[in-house]
Amino acid sequence: MKNYLKTHCLLAALALLGVLSSLVPISARVRAEEGSKRYDLLLSYSSLQAMAAQSAYSEGEWLDLFRSWGVDKMVLGEYSVRRMSSNALVPIYGGSVQEIRSSHGWELRYPDAVAAWVAETDELTDTLVIVEDDAYTPWLLGGFFERVEDLEYRRYDEGGTTYLFFGRQSGALRGNKLLDLPVGVWPELTALAEAHGMQVIPRTETVDGLNGAAFARSFLNVLDDYQSPYFLNTGDSLLGYDDEAGETLLKDYLRETGVGVGMFEQNDQSGNLDWDGFPELLEATGYHAVRAFNEWPYIQNRYAYCGYEGPEEITNSLFRAVAERNCKLVYLTMILEPDNDVSVDADENEWTFITDPDAYAQMLGDLDARLTRLGYAHETVRAAELAAPSVLWCVLEGIGAVAAAVLLLDAFCFLSARTRRLLLAAGIAFMAAYTLLAPRASQVLLSMAGGVVMPSLAATWLCRRTARRRREEPEAAFGKLLAETLGTLAGAFALSLCGALMASAALSQLSYMLEIDLYRGVKLMQLIPIGVFALAYLLVFAYEETGAKAAVLAHVGARGEKGRARRFAGYFAEVMEQPMKLGWMVAVFAVAVVGVFVLAAGAYYLYRTGNTTNVSARELALRNLLENLLVARPRTKELLIGYPCAMLFVWALRRHMNFLPLLFGGGMTIGLVSVVNTFLHIRTPFLMSLLRTGWGLLFGVVIGAAAVAAAELLLRLLRRRYKG
Repeated sequence: MKNYLKTHCLLAALALLGVLSSLVPISARVRAEEGSKRYDLLLSYSSLQAMAAQSAYSEGEWLDLFRSWGVDKMVLGEYSVRRMSSNALVPIYGGSVQEIRSSHGWELRYPDAVAAWVAETDELTDTLVIVEDDAYTPWLLGGFFERVEDLEYRRYDEGGTTYLFFGRQSGALRGNKLLDLPVGVWPELTALAEAHGMQVIPRTETVDGLNGAAFARSFLNVLDDYQSPYFLNTGDSLLGYDDEAGETLLKDYLRETGVGVGMFEQNDQSGNLDWDGFPELLEATGYHAVRAFNEWPYIQNRYAYCGYEGPEEITNSLFRAVAERNCKLVYLTMILEPDNDVSVDADENEWTFITDPDAYAQMLGDLDARLTRLGYAHETVRAAELAAPSVLWCVLEGIGAVAAAVLLLDAFCFLSARTRRLLLAAGIAFMAAYTLLAPRASQVLLSMAGGVVMPSLAATWLCRRTARRRREEPEAAFGKLLAETLGTLAGAFALSLCGALMASAALSQLSYMLEIDLYRGVKLMQLIPIGVFALAYLLVFAYEETGAKAAVLAHVGARGEKGRARRFAGYFAEVMEQPMKLGWMVAVFAVAVVGVFVLAAGAYYLYRTGNTTNVSARELALRNLLENLLVARPRTKELLIGYPCAMLFVWALRRHMNFLPLLFGGGMTIGLVSVVNTFLHIRTPFLMSLLRTGWGLLFGVVIGAAAVAAAELLLRLLRRRYKG
């Protein structure tokens, strides 16, 4: 090892420089994450309303209960005429002329003047709105005229009821869009929320064609009136994005007020809900955004789930969203009875809810307790602030990645000193130029370089070190061998951790932490190191250690001799002309079968890699147990496969086995790659990933030591039996 470092001191020093440089952006990221340890709960009024109707408590009593459990914000959606028409408690309803005329005896329901308006028009999309309590007429008209320009209407009042007829509308108003236009938060709901100590978070829904500057200006005024700390977009497009003036209004408002943009996580946890122009909006406002977790129906339905008796699994889901996936806002919906149908085409109006207050008290109390232990505070969330890594640190890290890549190539090709220097110079020049000319694209390349090269270097180094130790000491006492497995694992783990630091440092910026930008190279990074290990294993143990290399060199000559390539081609042709014996044919067939098995296993491995909600109840129960005991659940790939296989790999080679080490080495490489993959979940706080990796190493070493001891005992028993 000393001779190797002496020969490759420049490359090793530059690789170390790259690793140390990665600590600068990582330390800035950690400070940003630790400074934004807050979370907030936003109560869904519509969900609470549905649940309260099935319970023995009124909406106000439920609000008092939630307020006592620490929930002080409630989301209220703006009402359109269509939505008000379906609510029996709101004295406003309406419809299009076509809808009114399709009802039998409609003329008798309205005053003669109003009936004449409906009868005389030839536009079926004209709209009639009835306000049964004219005290709300100014509120309704104010909403309409703030959000729609050049709106024409006729009015008729009788007995405290106001009739509003919007006739002959043109352009964007055609097609009954006026009925779907949100006009404001229902005043009675605002009064209800404030009476019970709840801050209102207003939410609107955009309507294509009516989503211009006027609509945006009106709703932004609503946000100001309610002093909302969050902007939650809903609908088919971003607020105001029907015209350029509306886009500018939204961007300016978010920049000037600092209101956090709520970004709702998708239900499969693979990113955020998105709209056209959303990434550009966030970039223009300095990524002043907060990830939000929507309690999707399949989460609401996890009461008495996975062996629990109450809402424990829902609490687990909320905890993971906040602590592991950087969702600082939780959109809180009510708990469903286990027998509800929550499929996509299910009827929400038929859902039945858990109406026991103790269930909600337990869920929220346990969530607060678990997050408090991690240092989170339950309060209004401010968006994290983090500057992008400077070009200097990116260039230095790139130099380290290039040096590590040259080291890896040299481990296979035994490059001359001159070749190593030329490759290093060319790689550094390319990486520096690419970083300066294409900084965003270079971050992905830099991350992939560190994440691929270091685990590959670890696996290759492990093969060569073990081969050298086997030559130097063919038979080793078990105690010494066990210590050797631990030391070798420590070295391989350190190299992979260096790769994890380099890979995550390049992506340690808000766009990745908020999952606005998604890193797409994870699956590729999973496979490449496994392939490199297979090549390294064959090179070392099937070529060099078997004497095949010496035989080839005896035929073709030493490096640098003239005609070496020609002699090698001739020797290879002679080998290919040799008849194949039956044993070799069986061996080739066996290798083909193993290859198919490996491909199938690799496909399943890639399928299980990444974000997925497709987890069995048994696996979920194990995850929950580890989370509750350790806070950060170690990855099963590492503690059950990677680290034990690394120790068994060294043990099997030192005990002069041939086939088993290849299998153990595949599992070992999966573990080494998993170390990097853990830190590529940039949305997860860095210290959480570090704790998870530490637990995985600790338990993996314990399991690996037990596995090596058991394997040694079994080997001795077999040897004793067959010798006897």
